[in-house]
Amino acid sequence: MDKLKVTSHIKDDDLKIKMYKLVDICNSVSNSYSLRNTDFLNPYEIRNAISIINYDKDLEYTIEGGYEEAERAVIFIYPDYYFLEEGDLKLAYLEVRGSFKFTTVSHRDYLGSLMSLGIKREKIGDILVHDDYCQMVVDSDIADFIKYNYNRIKNNKVSVTEIDKSDLRPPIKSYEEKVFSISSLRLDSVIAGAFNISRQEASKFINADLVQVNYEPINNVSRNIEEGSIISVRKKGKFIFDKVLGMSKKDKFRVKINKFV
Repeated sequence: MDKLKVTSHIKDDDLKIKMYKLVDICNSVSNSYSLRNTDFLNPYEIRNAISIINYDKDLEYTIEGGYEEAERAVIFIYPDYYFLEEGDLKLAYLEVRGSFKFTTVSHRDYLGSLMSLGIKREKIGDILVHDDYCQMVVDSDIADFIKYNYNRIKNNKVSVTEIDKSDLRPPIKSYEEKVFSISSLRLDSVIAGAFNISRQEASKFINADLVQVNYEPINNVSRNIEEGSIISVRKKGKFIFDKVLGMSKKDKFRVKINKFV
């Protein structure tokens, strides 16, 4: 597989580098007739990866993130005659517990503490945050390191145990509905309405590469947003552009979003 040819359509430099690595993995599988896997990828990266894997008709793949609706997942790639077994999926499932009676611990806190140990983000899958504990999906190669070294979050002592895949409990997603009017369905207008900021300020976030639409980095302020799109703005939050409700008397779009809380 020619990596320059199959990635020629990709403009984003970070994505291109990841897809270069993917091509190397695919070529290794083809040459050695063995099973290989990617690091954890987000949905946008997975979509691009699948289109590249499909260039080689002799390759098969399995996407695994630990549970059905996992956001981040690993792609296992193997020859089409290979019989994939559960033991081939090199993932580990960990549960982190501590005494958080007087402290609120967020997804960012769990992730930040992990990365402070020198662990790369691409080795960590979803972090499932509950009231007084969290569960996480990680590369099995780093599971023992986490169990023995991940012992404190925000000055709170924690303990880590390995659990079975069947023990994963995805938290119930909570949303805050918001309805507002905007003059257009452009990205800058939607973000401005979602976070009660000016379009000029929204544009600054977009131009600074802090915005993703369906996990794809977007720096085009005039990008039209479709219903169902997931929009995240670093330092501000994440929401689903749920639907267009109609037009107001002043010819503005009445829209509804669901903000993640």
